[in-house]
Amino acid sequence: MSAVNSKALNRPPNPFRTRNFRLYWSGGLLSNIGTWLQNVTGSVYILDHTHSTLLVGLLNVATFAPIFLFSIVGGMIADRFDRRAVIIVTQLLSAAVATVITVAAATGRLNAPILIAMAFLLGTSYSISKPAFQAMLPAVVPRSDLAHATAMNSLQFNIGQLGGAILSASILAVANPTWAFGVNAASFVAPVVSTALLRVNDQVRTSALKGSGREGLRFALGSPAILAILGAVALSNASVECLRTLAPSLTSGSMHLDADSAGLLVMGYSAGGTAGIFAFGALSRRFSSNKLLVAAFLMQALGMVGLALSRNVVMGIAVTIPVGLAFAFNIPILSSGLLVLSPVALQGRVMSFFSMSMFGLRPLFSLTAGGLASVVSPTVVILIFVLFPIIALRFVGATGRAMSVARSNGGTPAGATASATPVPNAGG
Repeated sequence: MSAVNSKALNRPPNPFRTRNFRLYWSGGLLSNIGTWLQNVTGSVYILDHTHSTLLVGLLNVATFAPIFLFSIVGGMIADRFDRRAVIIVTQLLSAAVATVITVAAATGRLNAPILIAMAFLLGTSYSISKPAFQAMLPAVVPRSDLAHATAMNSLQFNIGQLGGAILSASILAVANPTWAFGVNAASFVAPVVSTALLRVNDQVRTSALKGSGREGLRFALGSPAILAILGAVALSNASVECLRTLAPSLTSGSMHLDADSAGLLVMGYSAGGTAGIFAFGALSRRFSSNKLLVAAFLMQALGMVGLALSRNVVMGIAVTIPVGLAFAFNIPILSSGLLVLSPVALQGRVMSFFSMSMFGLRPLFSLTAGGLASVVSPTVVILIFVLFPIIALRFVGATGRAMSVARSNGGTPAGATASATPVPNAGG
């Protein structure tokens, strides 16, 4: 092996050295900021004009329900058509919907039913574009950077959520909501331009797969490793959603503070998640994926136990930090594992299952945690949800064995045909 090749293999993972990923990530970040700007501004607009928390809740349901309803459809579309084209078209459609909201607000015709209906359309566009966006990642970065690139996408989500909330508050402090809605409409230009500039060969048009999601479902059901990963994602996400849902009850109950202080617990979780994302690259070079997953699930469970036992907000913040840290470790490993273990022609559908496990089930987890907390104490509910990451530990072995087989096959999933797994162009 030459010295140059040896140096390339030993250098730390850094997807940002790839031009394609810089475009991919920056376009997604600006769009994500716009999306959270829309979500926060929409909630404020409805509350100001109707004073109804029920309608605010319906707005949130309309925003996230399409992820559960249409993600599989999005996966089928991502596997049938050029994924770049899918992203560009859906972003243009989202821009059109956002423009309708802006015009309606500017002319005084925007009301709660219109905004909720438009939020459902934006959520539908997002649910269709997300599998294509995720499935295109192996064509954007080299395989050696895939897990770290997935972690950077999580960072993009965190920054987008924070940036959108701050931008919304800033605009609403000096101008009316029309300006915030308009900025969101303009933000969709970023992913359209960045995606158009990508240099990838990612056109998956397999005629045998047209019009049906059964092949993706059959592949997932027939792969113990895929099912294990999806189960681990759902279980890990369940405990995090329990934390978010019960944070107000914990601060107003056992911590004897106002419910408004719940943001401090969520802040601790977010800080841990951000730190975990930055630490992931270095740790993934020193430890195997299996060891990191085991450590992450144990850390998540112990953090939830600590949260249940916390009696003041300082301790609460301290124990939510490792929960966020753990989540930042396991999601990149699990999602990149799905991409590695899936044939290219099925990656869109497989990642649609990931979207459902990661985002589509959140309302169910939140409703379950909230419902249980109305019967027993929030502390007991959190201790029940501690079992979820512990159960997820059972899936680590199956995931690790399948990843080892994929690596020994040169990255080709077991049972996949050569025609189904063309080598993507990672660009430079």
